[in-house]
Amino acid sequence: MYVRSLTNGVVVALLLVALLQLSGCTSPGSSSSGTSLPVLSGNGRVSLFLSLKEDRGADLEMRIRSIELLSEGGSWQPLGAEVVTVRSGTIGNRQVFIGRSLLVPGYYSRLRLNLIDAALYQRMDERIPLTLETEVVEIKIPDPLYIDKGDSRSLFLSWDVQASLAEGARFRPVLRLAPSLKNLIADVAYVACPDINTVYMIRTDKNQVLDSLGVAGAPTYLLRAPFIPAENLYALTPEDLGVKRIAAAANRVVETYRLSMSGKPTHMALGPAGRRAYLIDRKRGNILRMDLQSGTVDLRARLGHGPVYIIYLKKRNLLAVSFSLSQTVVLVDPEHLSPVQTISTSGRPEGLAVWKDRLLYIAESGSNTVLQYDLEQSRTVRRIPVGFSPRRILALDNMIYVADYGSKSISMLRPGQLGVTRAIPLSGRPLELADVASRKFIYVGNEEEKAITIIDSVTMKVVGAIELGARPAGIVVMD
Repeated sequence: MYVRSLTNGVVVALLLVALLQLSGCTSPGSSSSGTSLPVLSGNGRVSLFLSLKEDRGADLEMRIRSIELLSEGGSWQPLGAEVVTVRSGTIGNRQVFIGRSLLVPGYYSRLRLNLIDAALYQRMDERIPLTLETEVVEIKIPDPLYIDKGDSRSLFLSWDVQASLAEGARFRPVLRLAPSLKNLIADVAYVACPDINTVYMIRTDKNQVLDSLGVAGAPTYLLRAPFIPAENLYALTPEDLGVKRIAAAANRVVETYRLSMSGKPTHMALGPAGRRAYLIDRKRGNILRMDLQSGTVDLRARLGHGPVYIIYLKKRNLLAVSFSLSQTVVLVDPEHLSPVQTISTSGRPEGLAVWKDRLLYIAESGSNTVLQYDLEQSRTVRRIPVGFSPRRILALDNMIYVADYGSKSISMLRPGQLGVTRAIPLSGRPLELADVASRKFIYVGNEEEKAITIIDSVTMKVVGAIELGARPAGIVVMD
């Protein structure tokens, strides 16, 4: 009898844990807020972001017990399930992520915030409680939000802080929903978030999320291929062994190309003239060539064990592929997928970048070094010690950026110098890097912070972050 009761208790406990996971019960205001939500068949996803109408004024705080959306059936559906604390004095001109949930398909017409309390912060961080004029704030969604199966939609709250502070130490929250901007294909960065089957669009002039798109199959890497008459974006989706074509102007997936393979694609690069993509399969050691206009894989070859990263060397018309297990980088003919040259490395090579078509930089993650290789003279120039576990490299004209995953930093190298010019400490582990040339920013995918860290390439300092509430992967910038 005792064993049976214990077994039943364990089963009940497991069921409760499963139900909590399915409801996405994580606090948007806590470090766990960006954890991935399960993919439930037939559901869509909604994320909520907040910014200030003006980044000046009183330092107000409001604590939100729950956030809900009104479904067409008349029920309020939770958008997160724990307390969210929002303080205007810590937001400034940023945009903050405050909630996310899976919802059944249908129309949603209103957003509701249930408040706990509010306060005013003065000098010396003195917290003065305010009297709530109302504990419930309902906001009409101007155009009812339709959630379809597989969607990933975003809502944007604007908080008028000055109007929210009434006489007599009273608080009346003034919030409105701002419309998402559509059809932007310039000054936009696309960021893949595989854990939530989402690609986010970011305004690079404001460093804020402007929209989102549901992309099934856990999108990891993105490619930009300029085909007339429109820009095309391609997303590698390893969970469903596919590549998805996204029409940037329409902001929707228009086609899915299935990969006939028994492994899992891990990285891809754009080839000559942007007509072909080259994909690597780390498990099988294969490289595949895909015609992007037809979506067909027309050639494949096995090159070695554990390919990790691939880039195209335009001037030499060669592909460079790093192999972590054999500790080599192989230069490959893109027409026949045959090896042309092998470069010996050390310590698990990963990320690659080429500087001015001559120097190949190789991140040796196992030895905490960057190998500089002269492609014209076919020789190793030097090894440069950097931070712990370098994994990605971005090469610009006057600076090389290295994502030191293990030491939570960015190492900056000047071409021709023997050592690190500067190391920039970060709050979390960096991985993918992208250049926002028009704004002189470097976008860094910060996995732990579930955000994009922004580095000013002029001052060489961290100047902000773009909260996503999910782990970022590939980044593509359309300037």
